[in-house]
Amino acid sequence: MTVAVVDVETTGLSPKMDRVVEVGVVLLDSRGEVEGEFETLVNPGRDVGPTGLHGISASDVVDAPAFSDVAPHLRSLLSGRVVVAHNALFDLRFLAREFGRAGWPIPLSPSLCTMRLAPLFFGSGTRSLQALCGFLDIPLVHGHAALHDARATAELMLSMLASDLGTGSLAGAGVRVDFADDGSYRGFEALDGGWADLVAAASAHAADGPCPPCRTLPRDAATAAVRERDGYLGGLVAALPALDDAPPSMAPYLTVLDQVLEDRLVSVTEAAQLVALAGELGCGSDHVSAAHRIYLEALATAAYADGVVTDAERSDLDRVASLLGMGSRDVELALAVVRSGAQVSLPRRAEVFAPGDRIVFTGAMSRTRDELEQAARNAGLTPMSSVSKQTAVLVCADPHSQSGKAAKARALGVRVIGEAVFWEALSVAGMRT
Repeated sequence: MTVAVVDVETTGLSPKMDRVVEVGVVLLDSRGEVEGEFETLVNPGRDVGPTGLHGISASDVVDAPAFSDVAPHLRSLLSGRVVVAHNALFDLRFLAREFGRAGWPIPLSPSLCTMRLAPLFFGSGTRSLQALCGFLDIPLVHGHAALHDARATAELMLSMLASDLGTGSLAGAGVRVDFADDGSYRGFEALDGGWADLVAAASAHAADGPCPPCRTLPRDAATAAVRERDGYLGGLVAALPALDDAPPSMAPYLTVLDQVLEDRLVSVTEAAQLVALAGELGCGSDHVSAAHRIYLEALATAAYADGVVTDAERSDLDRVASLLGMGSRDVELALAVVRSGAQVSLPRRAEVFAPGDRIVFTGAMSRTRDELEQAARNAGLTPMSSVSKQTAVLVCADPHSQSGKAAKARALGVRVIGEAVFWEALSVAGMRT
């Protein structure tokens, strides 16, 4: 029990303000052999930050454990080991903050920074993990995925320590970091000792014993869960009771369903709202199935309005059918109904925006916040910085967003839409962007 190589993905760059969204750990024994790995996404309780960089979306972390849920087990994995990371001060400062918030402070010291070790092995030059791994032909296919980065860092460290670096001074690549109990960073001291000194010092911080495993959600499992959630509405039908005396009109349900599916996504919150609405309307499974079929036929009517269903329109119909718990055969039946001359329409719902509406943005979007707010002003809307009862719409980078603004909007009943719906609504209304 010698080394714990760690990597974290985060919502941003400030340990004080931002949060960890993924942790990867590779445990190495005294011979450098892998004796265990740990990997999980973490629900940060806020927006996930730059999805384009780390590849983690809000939908991925909906069912992930909070850091406080994994903290005791993760602490036991790191205790008594030399904690190794590439650009260690970044990862350690985030980990210390998270452990502090969870009430499980941990020394995380002494540590080894492979980025600080690299000049002794490679000479001066680039210090990115990707570049250094490239020099040694260490595979790093999934950069900015915590476990993959931790594995690559472990191989990089072993390669460097297998040289003369493993027997001499590490010349400041070893660090002793000072954190307060709340995880706030106080500073660090570069250590001139060798590898054996780091191992000996780390062993003094060994925990009393192992902690039982915790619930985790690796990336692959999260991806599978998101695919399963795509069938939420089909699951809704199966979960509803069979009723013979439900009201004949499905207009309220169809109106809300149209609003939910405007971004071709169904968030956990939206699925719950549909379940509640079906219950309030007294609708059974047969009635909701019929409503879903009506909805698909209404989309097919719109697609076939010009007498042609393009590949893009067919793809959209297939996507919606999947969300509704149906398949390609159902799309064919819907199109057959429309081609036979039937015209199916949905209850008219209110436009997304009205002049003067107050609108709030949250999350990292495709354009800057200034550009988004200017587009809103050009459209006659009023951008605001915070959500209130007067807010008409909250635009999220991801409809599954866990940001404070999104949580408040849902609690107040404020409409939540994705960025794509925002731009489409402006375009449909002929508003200047």
